[in-house]
Amino acid sequence: MALLTPLLAATASVAAQTTRVLFVGNSFTYVNDLPHQFLNVASGLGQDVYVDNSTIGGCTLYYQQPQFDNRTKELLQEEWDYIVLQDYSALPTVRAARSEYMEPAVGTFAQQKKDAKIVMYLTWGYYDGNTAACPSSDTAVCFPKGTLASMTNPPCNQSDYYHSMVGDFPCMGYSLIRGYLDMFNYGAEVVAPCGVSWQVVRGVTSINATCRAEIDQQYATPLSNPNLPLPTNGALKDLMLYRILPGNQIDKHPNVAGQYLNALTFYATLFNSSVTGAPPPLMTEPDTPLTPQQLAEMQAAVDSVVLQHMDVWHPTR
Repeated sequence: MALLTPLLAATASVAAQTTRVLFVGNSFTYVNDLPHQFLNVASGLGQDVYVDNSTIGGCTLYYQQPQFDNRTKELLQEEWDYIVLQDYSALPTVRAARSEYMEPAVGTFAQQKKDAKIVMYLTWGYYDGNTAACPSSDTAVCFPKGTLASMTNPPCNQSDYYHSMVGDFPCMGYSLIRGYLDMFNYGAEVVAPCGVSWQVVRGVTSINATCRAEIDQQYATPLSNPNLPLPTNGALKDLMLYRILPGNQIDKHPNVAGQYLNALTFYATLFNSSVTGAPPPLMTEPDTPLTPQQLAEMQAAVDSVVLQHMDVWHPTR
């Protein structure tokens, strides 16, 4: 028995070094496979990571709570280091929807997380913002308390107030940033600022003052840390991060480059480490491989977004 003790101890040590990450979300998580893009980055940078996911296309976190979704319920029985939560793409931009859907869902996961940390997956604005007058609600069963459009006030089909806050990429991105950061008040402990990385890579240099003020009115105080938009050198402003659909329509979902940017952001946030030298992304046709310069610029952008503002994204580290 004495001979087995060092082996058992070594096995336990190796197991303790594996970082276990559960992703709960929708197609923004599974299109081009964020969990395994993250695993690829982490493995290439020397981290032992295990990932799993519970995803439903076009859905809300609310409907993926364990009392409604069996897969989520089963996965929450396991031990995790981080539980990543991603809500429907436009939901955090609607004040009443945050109250009805997002806040209680985050609270539920926080109550059932065991020793894990709750991580919010801060997503990005659509390519030209929300160009429609109203936000969409893709999968009806996932919105049992009403559609996002029905929760806008004043009603988005009678007023341009909602559209004025999300009508371009910088404004929609700012609205999402505020919504996800607010989840610190409901049990979140970490925010992976993917949408901020998208703003830096896309070369955003300003956010319209009117939309910013209207968004800030929804919260107790203005956002002063970080001071947005963050600096950008604009080197990658023409790099497409969105999936292209037939007819050259720009989708809201990430292409391989976009999901790779998210994976880099998650790595830097969860490990508080530089992503310089990370391996290239797992490729999916018809996307083309990124050039060495593009890889280096993306990695540098993520380091600047995450590591220089870790007090914002991971304040309890």
